[in-house]
Amino acid sequence: MVMPMRSFTGQTVVITGASDGIGKAAVRLYALGGARVVMVGRNEAKTRAAAHAIMTDTGRRDIVCEIADLSRQDAVRDLAARLRAAHPVIHVLANNAGAMFLERQLTVDGFEQTFALNHLAYYTLTLLLLPSLYAAAAPGAPARIVNVSSRAHENARPELDNLQLTQGFGGWRAYANSKLFNIWFTTSLARRLDATRVVTHALHPGVVSTRFATNNGRMGRLLRGVMDLVSISPAAGADTLVWLSGADEATHDSGRYWCRRRMVTPSRLARREELAELLWQR
Repeated sequence: MVMPMRSFTGQTVVITGASDGIGKAAVRLYALGGARVVMVGRNEAKTRAAAHAIMTDTGRRDIVCEIADLSRQDAVRDLAARLRAAHPVIHVLANNAGAMFLERQLTVDGFEQTFALNHLAYYTLTLLLLPSLYAAAAPGAPARIVNVSSRAHENARPELDNLQLTQGFGGWRAYANSKLFNIWFTTSLARRLDATRVVTHALHPGVVSTRFATNNGRMGRLLRGVMDLVSISPAAGADTLVWLSGADEATHDSGRYWCRRRMVTPSRLARREELAELLWQR
């Protein structure tokens, strides 16, 4: 069951991957809490339809759509510029967009697609929006950066000299690595932020009943069917994400990893701070 949460009245929330699944469910919860929500999606028709449905459901009229292919660095930078111009104050950035690709594909920038979308987009968008996030800080009320990771990080087998998996590619390996990178990014970012003004956390949302993996043809649909046997609802998957965006408990110990509203310990590899720093440098 999704539990009540604090009010977001007067706050601006930016969430990526907002047109479906966890993201769409989170938008609804933010809107019910009174936030002005900026929904970032790749497909314009789908994102606007989701926004219309949520506004109809909640009675809100201030949900905004931004369209961007976050696997492209130029698109991420253009999005950040638009967001800074339109929203000089951002209270919450929820990095949620992500996918798994069973076949190795390269983006227009020459990056392996999972790495580009699931990790590099978090990194670039977050750093470019820091001025708006710092502008939102108030005494005792820091802005929030919330990064959706996954328990899949426990299966990661990263090679920092082979980030694009030009050798040894596997779709699940690339996905697990990217979720590890989300945690490493969170801890490295926390060390660089003034935690009295901006805090950051990562989370595992659970195995959620969404369209995740269905972009991979028959094999993806088979995987989705297996996952659905143990899946929770998108609203339940969004719960910890939205809770971290406003809970007083999340104003302390920046850089942590959470599941079901509880701080948990990630894998031993995820706790290797020296490797997290090496990834940041790369």
